[in-house]
Amino acid sequence: MTNKIVDLHLHSTASDGTLTPKELADFAKENGIAAAAITDHDTVDGVEEFLEECGKIGIEGVAGVEISAESDHQMHILGLFIDYRNKQLVSMLERLRKARYERNVKMLELLNKNGFDISENEVISQKEGGTLYNTGRVHIAQVMAQKGYVPRASFAFKDYIGNGKPFYVSRFKLSPQMCAGMIQYAGGLAILAHPFAITHKKKVLDELLEQIKEWGFDGTEAYHSSHSITFFERSMELAPKHHLLVTGGSDFHGDNKPKVKIGVVNKGAMTVPYSVYERLIEYRQRGY
Repeated sequence: MTNKIVDLHLHSTASDGTLTPKELADFAKENGIAAAAITDHDTVDGVEEFLEECGKIGIEGVAGVEISAESDHQMHILGLFIDYRNKQLVSMLERLRKARYERNVKMLELLNKNGFDISENEVISQKEGGTLYNTGRVHIAQVMAQKGYVPRASFAFKDYIGNGKPFYVSRFKLSPQMCAGMIQYAGGLAILAHPFAITHKKKVLDELLEQIKEWGFDGTEAYHSSHSITFFERSMELAPKHHLLVTGGSDFHGDNKPKVKIGVVNKGAMTVPYSVYERLIEYRQRGY
């Protein structure tokens, strides 16, 4: 039995984290993590740097991505162990990134037409290497807080740019089936990220896991920083029923989510055991 821990849900400056991919790998090592996955939103730009650093410092690096999808719910899907050079995957992610750019432009136009003064440069300055292709609502919210339009960035979502609010702009997203298929085409495992964001009810979770299995998913996150112990236990009970793997990670973003600590899940009560990672490896070696 090993006491090693893993974290298979981490973000870098390639999307909305505050550590570069190299820094992220180093920070994982400093915090005793044996295997770590970089899972930036709709991009694999940070994967190569992350994996190279993991190899240098002696932890097991996993190439990953987190893709936004839409069905009856907004859904995030992790791709773990992907071929990050797969041309079809990269092309799909580029389309999503273009949609992110177009959404940022439209949202800034709306805000500026309605009494706000927020420039593109102010938004992209919120992150290292920022552009309108890799920034998003969180960075707009940070500017709104800095300029005194809202007391804190969270209020920008609550009052102005959250779903259903006056200056919210939707963007192109893929279906869960398309996301799962593309992830698997690129050699990865398709995992439902943080299902607690969709439901906390056991019956609805049961139905959701049945649905994603029909869509071809490989697993679900049981371990996550937002999950309670009760929700974790429900996930561990229901995932085997639907022949789904369980995995998880902190969803660490650095200073953008300061309450989320790397390697810590389930409301701070647990870590992800190395055996979870071993089961994923075994599943892949069996050819699914």
